Amino acid sequence: MKPVRFISATLAAAACAAATGALAAYPDKPIVLVVPFAPGGSTTVVARAVAERAEKLLGHPIIVENKPGAGSVVGSNVVAKAAPDGYTLLVGQTGFAVNASLRKNLPYDTLKDFTPIALLADHPGVFLAQAQKPYNTFKEFIAYAKAHPGKVTYSSAGVGSWPHLSMAMFANEAGLSLVHVPYQGTGPAKADLVAGRVDVKIEAYATSRAMVEDGRLKVLAVTSTQRAAELPDKPTIAESGYPDYETSYWIGVLGPAGVPPDIVAKLQQAFTAAAKDPAVAAQMRQQSIVPRGLPAADLDALLKKEIAKWREVIEDSHMEKQ
Repeated sequence: MKPVRFISATLAAAACAAATGALAAYPDKPIVLVVPFAPGGSTTVVARAVAERAEKLLGHPIIVENKPGAGSVVGSNVVAKAAPDGYTLLVGQTGFAVNASLRKNLPYDTLKDFTPIALLADHPGVFLAQAQKPYNTFKEFIAYAKAHPGKVTYSSAGVGSWPHLSMAMFANEAGLSLVHVPYQGTGPAKADLVAGRVDVKIEAYATSRAMVEDGRLKVLAVTSTQRAAELPDKPTIAESGYPDYETSYWIGVLGPAGVPPDIVAKLQQAFTAAAKDPAVAAQMRQQSIVPRGLPAADLDALLKKEIAKWREVIEDSHMEKQ
């Protein structure tokens, strides 16, 4: 019996060593980073900038793949169903948290089926008005909206989009009756705002800066808790009488559930360092995006907070699930 015990112990030790060696060798092939939107938006900008640096730190390519569809559900589901080996990752963002309450039949559980890895960046929203509208400050807008209930319109890229829910949250807190005009995408929503066919819109400053700088749109307020560095003279909505109001568009990296802790640690180290890299951070700031580079625990806490926040907004606004 002694030889049998010896052989069993040897096999167990060999298996353990092999597993440790596999983790130590990670990665040994390209990593796929899924962006669940079409190319061109700030999510892709951040993903590509960070991936370019992170792949140098990890020693293997990171391939950024855009897989749009169903408000980020298609790409997110690809990652949820992937093998938990660290080779298929998701670029999650605010809409990822929104979908947990907005979508009727998600093919995954937003919290249980993913492994947070790193919070890469965020960027503030701005409360925009068409240049010719008769209000030039946020307080003037509030007064105008209260004097014209049900007459002020706002656009968004669609029902349940971050701009839609951010404005709905504000209307709930301020007790305003605003009319939502959803569009099929950011482009037409912004075009009608510039043309004056709708009155106001919340949008990321990163994607509206050019139109603000050339005078077609005006910023009335900022949606983050602190004033934007590029707009030091524009108040936050919080400091304008709504202290509980805050919304920003965040971007992070997640893997499928069950990614081994050693691999999570390697990925966390690479992605947080990449987001903080001076050249990458400068590239983000040029797009009015704030680099963060925070660990998995921060992303996990933010995701839980965001799910609860947007669930409340959706319920308070009596939105029909999609």
